[in-house]
Amino acid sequence: MTLLACLLLNCQGALTHPLHVLAERAVEGNLLFDMLSLPARQAIFRSMSLHMVSAGTTIINQGDTDATKFYVLEKGTCDVLINNEATGYIPKKVHTYPSGSGFGELALLYSAPRAATVLAVTDCKLWVMERAVYNSIKRTYQEQVAALKRKMVSSVPMLAVLSEESRDLVAGALEAVEFKAGQTIFRQGEKGDRFYIVQEGAVTVSKTSAGERTVLAKLAEGSYFGERALIKDDVRAADVTADIYTVCYSLGRKAFDELLGPIEDVWRFEALRKVPVLFALSEQQLFELAHCMKNHAISAGQMVFRQGDPGDVFYVIEEGTFTIFDNSGKELARVSKGSCFGELALMHQDLRAANVKALTDGVLLALHRDDFNGLLGSLTHIRHMWRFEALRKVPLFSTLTPPQRSQLCTVLKPLHVKAGTAIVQAGNTGNTFYVVEAGTCVVHNVASQEIGRLGPTMYFGELALLRNEPRAATVLALTDCDLLELGRADFLQLMGPLAKALESQAAKYGLAVSAKKDIKATDLVKIAVLGSGAFGQVMLVKHEGAYMALKSLSKQQILEMGLHEHVKREKQIMAECDCPFMVNLVTSFKDGSHLYMLMECVMGGELFTYLQSRSGPLKEDHARFYAASVVCGLEYMQEHNLMWRDLKPENLLIETTGYVKMADFGFAKKMPPGQKSNTLCGTPEYLAPELVTQAGHTRAVDWWALGVLIYEMVAGYPPFYDEDRVAMFKNICQVKYSVPSHFSKEVRDLIKRLLVHNPNQRMGALKAGAADVKAHPWFANFDWAAFSKRQLKAPYIPQSNKRYVSTGVFKDF
Repeated sequence: MTLLACLLLNCQGALTHPLHVLAERAVEGNLLFDMLSLPARQAIFRSMSLHMVSAGTTIINQGDTDATKFYVLEKGTCDVLINNEATGYIPKKVHTYPSGSGFGELALLYSAPRAATVLAVTDCKLWVMERAVYNSIKRTYQEQVAALKRKMVSSVPMLAVLSEESRDLVAGALEAVEFKAGQTIFRQGEKGDRFYIVQEGAVTVSKTSAGERTVLAKLAEGSYFGERALIKDDVRAADVTADIYTVCYSLGRKAFDELLGPIEDVWRFEALRKVPVLFALSEQQLFELAHCMKNHAISAGQMVFRQGDPGDVFYVIEEGTFTIFDNSGKELARVSKGSCFGELALMHQDLRAANVKALTDGVLLALHRDDFNGLLGSLTHIRHMWRFEALRKVPLFSTLTPPQRSQLCTVLKPLHVKAGTAIVQAGNTGNTFYVVEAGTCVVHNVASQEIGRLGPTMYFGELALLRNEPRAATVLALTDCDLLELGRADFLQLMGPLAKALESQAAKYGLAVSAKKDIKATDLVKIAVLGSGAFGQVMLVKHEGAYMALKSLSKQQILEMGLHEHVKREKQIMAECDCPFMVNLVTSFKDGSHLYMLMECVMGGELFTYLQSRSGPLKEDHARFYAASVVCGLEYMQEHNLMWRDLKPENLLIETTGYVKMADFGFAKKMPPGQKSNTLCGTPEYLAPELVTQAGHTRAVDWWALGVLIYEMVAGYPPFYDEDRVAMFKNICQVKYSVPSHFSKEVRDLIKRLLVHNPNQRMGALKAGAADVKAHPWFANFDWAAFSKRQLKAPYIPQSNKRYVSTGVFKDF
């Protein structure tokens, strides 16, 4: 067993340990410890080391940048001294720490210069806590708790059928509730809307009838009760009482519904998302289908349909077991809860290819093709439109008319490939173009280095339709994938008359493609420095007549600062993204000393600079315009399981059209639903509570940051700001802010719904995602369609000159 595990597990008798009593008092009310359980706190206290210092010793020096320690003063007295402009640069005593105090806690959170000097007035006995140990123990404890929650959720049959990501979301939303010995958790006859899992302790389930109490069950750790409350308001059938001190994980139906939707719809949704013919439907459309499916009870031995019957109904099994067999009696498959059959009936009138019979009593969820068509339209049409939109994104086809693109859709052929399959190989001559329908592909260069990933609606191999050229990269199926392929012969048969126009388009497009393969720093004409940083700079450059931004990073400094993975992740994420509301990557390359990222250039400066240049805050109409870009950008990132974690006005760049783009993705990270990250990153004023307390965070932190941004744009300052960082972090964790009187009721409400302490209840992070934010009354009259097409007038157009836009609007990056 590791030392860390011993620290977490060996806490017997710790409550009476003098150090633990001292430390508990010292951290009382401290936001960095409030969220930790008693065992985790005690494990951290056990790691502290004793330091004796003499009177006159400087314990903390103002301005120190390598601070990593938190101190608990057991004996002695310390003075706090400030030396700055306000004190005339003469040390001034502002506070005195008596015995039992704790100080220096910000060093446990992040690296920042010490704000004051702490001087020992007398000989002192100190206990010292190191950031690395604090974070390690805290993270280990959080991972143990998360694993326990996931295990408990999976043990509940009605939740076990959910997908892994949905179970993770439910596990993350569970709240710990404590009960004293003898306390009633709920009573017989009460209306119930919560379910419980026993994490620690024991409970008794009993029922009273005709005045007599009967014990029905004794439940120990890992047991669950009240789960039917997640389905509907349920009258409790029994009393449940804690036998001893008990901790339960609990979740209410309202919170579950906001997170995933009504559980019965979620069950159906989970089944529908696995049906291949429904791949083109969005999650929202699948939920709409799930909601309109009808229950059909069926008895053991009953036939559902026979081979040769006309088929117009699709089925999902909610309960029971069914056999699928042919007319010779041979069983083709045996299916149960969550499985489906008859899905081709949604596409067209068809004769059933097999028999289906119930082996047990069961319940089927049925969806008639007419109901599907009435709700969403023809599935065949939906699949066609999905393909049409996918082709619209291909630059090579930008000159095609809608009818011509529609024609191309008709000759796309489906192709299923297994994980690990090489779809195209670098160096081989290709004649096929591909669109990813489902799954993920990874792109490798000739050196077998990963240079990008491709998901649904993304494409590759388009120039092979016109030219006999070797493939520039290898594309492998990272997961099982469904692709659409288009061969050169079919393409030319349809588009032959347009070959000349397409070749012209390919020539333009081909320049960019070849540049991505061969470009070097020496190919670029340097115009001006846009910004400088600790380990690189951003330059305005010109290539083939186009202005771009070149970010150069020193390899040596990246390695010295331990930022290799950070830079690698930024490049990979930018390579995967193609969004009009994000600064997009053109290509990346390197030489002996530097790494380079060539990006589209956004020349209107930072939103921060524009806000600072104004005499007052923005009008709400103007703030709404800028917030809309962020909403659309976050929506794109959310759809691709990405979190940004660095939203602030400095990272919003204004285009020459006045629209803004999100920039700087060094803190961005791939984060599937239900999973959490523990890395502290971002700007202090924009941190969400779960980032401050390092309780593990999800993509919900970006929606919190949006609330801070909207507040700052309309007020002129961020909502939680305080010169004292500890006070500011307390404001954040308590969601304590004042609302200026000029705020409209709509913007007040939106900010209130974004700045929610519980990330599982935060707008934007709920089941509907960004759609909830777009539908909020503050955006009631906002034309999202026109905005996405750049048809709305921007509130501010940056000044420019004939040569190039002034670079003075950029701050250091």
